Amino acid sequence: MSTAYHMVHYRRFEADAKAPKGKTIEVLCREALNTQNDKSKLWARPEDRVFDVGNGDGRKIFLNKVADLSDAVFGEMCLAQEKDMQALLNMKPSQVKLSDLTTATVYDLDERVAPKGSQFIRGLAYWIAIGNHVLFLKTHSMTPEFVRLYLDWLLKSRGAVVDPAMSFALNAEFDKTATAGDIGEIRNLRVAGKSVPQVINFEGEAEKREVKTSRRVADKFAQMQQAVPIVKALFGDKQAASLIESLGPEEYLAVEASVKVRGRRTEESRKKFQAIANDLADESDAQVQIEGKDGQIRDGDAILRTRMPFHMPHEGSNLLEFDNVSDQLQEVYSRFVKDGKIKA
Repeated sequence: MSTAYHMVHYRRFEADAKAPKGKTIEVLCREALNTQNDKSKLWARPEDRVFDVGNGDGRKIFLNKVADLSDAVFGEMCLAQEKDMQALLNMKPSQVKLSDLTTATVYDLDERVAPKGSQFIRGLAYWIAIGNHVLFLKTHSMTPEFVRLYLDWLLKSRGAVVDPAMSFALNAEFDKTATAGDIGEIRNLRVAGKSVPQVINFEGEAEKREVKTSRRVADKFAQMQQAVPIVKALFGDKQAASLIESLGPEEYLAVEASVKVRGRRTEESRKKFQAIANDLADESDAQVQIEGKDGQIRDGDAILRTRMPFHMPHEGSNLLEFDNVSDQLQEVYSRFVKDGKIKA
C-alpha cells in the first residue's frame, strides 16, 4: 500500500445574523444535497454539482464523490479547466538543428487535449464538515478560497438553503492548548518560514536585474513583491538602485515588516485581522506565533493543522483513497477534540 503525507487544515464556519438559527455547516450541506428536482436529489446529479468559478478562464469545480456519514458530510472536489492542454514528452529521439553551431538529439515536446468526454484535473480537495468544523486537505492548484466559494454556491445558489445575502467565513483556529490556558483576544501574530523565492524587477534600470526576496512578517505580512518599493521608500531611489546593483549572485533582499494597531479595535479591523490570519494559515511551510491579552504561543505552530498519512491507489498516484481520507479526517477531528483544541 502506497502512502503520501498531506497537511490537514482546520477551519471553523462562522456566519452573520442571516444564517438559519441552530443550523451548522454540516446540516446546511446535507440539506443542500438533499434538495430535489422532478427526478432525484442532488446527491444523484453530478452534472448539477458543477460550479463555474466565473473569472472567464473556464475553471470549474466538480463536487465528485460526496457522502453522508450520518454525523458528517464528506466530499471530493476536483478543479478542472475547459480547453486545457497537457504537455507530453515524446520519448522517441530525433536530431534537430538548434543553432548555427548546435545540432542536438532531443525528445519532442507535444501538447494534447484531454480525451473526449474527460477533463484534466488541476487540483483536488478532500473536505469534511462536522458540526461547524471543516477539515480539508488540498493538492496542486486547489486553494482554501475555492473550497469556501464552492460551499457558498452550494448553500446559496444550488441548494438555496440559506439567505443569498448571508455572509460566512471559514476561519482559522489558533491552538489555545499550547499554553496553560486561553491566551485571550489575539493581538499580534508573527510568521517565520521559508517561501518559494519570487522574482521582482527593479524599475528604471537600463538592464533589469532579478532580485530574490524572502519574508519574515510581524503582525501584517508584506508581499514579497513589495521588497524594492519598501527599500526605495526607506533610502530613496538613488540609494536603492545602488544597493540592488551591488548585490552579488548569491545575495537577495529580505524585508521585515511590523505593523501595530493601537487604540480601540473596530469590528472591521477584527475581521481584517482574521482574514490575514486565514491567509497565513494557508502557508504550510511557515511557522505562526501569536500573542494575546492573557498569554503567548511561541513554541511550535499556533495554527491548528497537522500532517497525516493517506493511502494512494498506487505508487506515484495523484489521487487518494476516498474511504481512507474520510477515516483520517475524522481521526484528526477526534484528536483535536480530545486534546481540547476544539469543542465537539
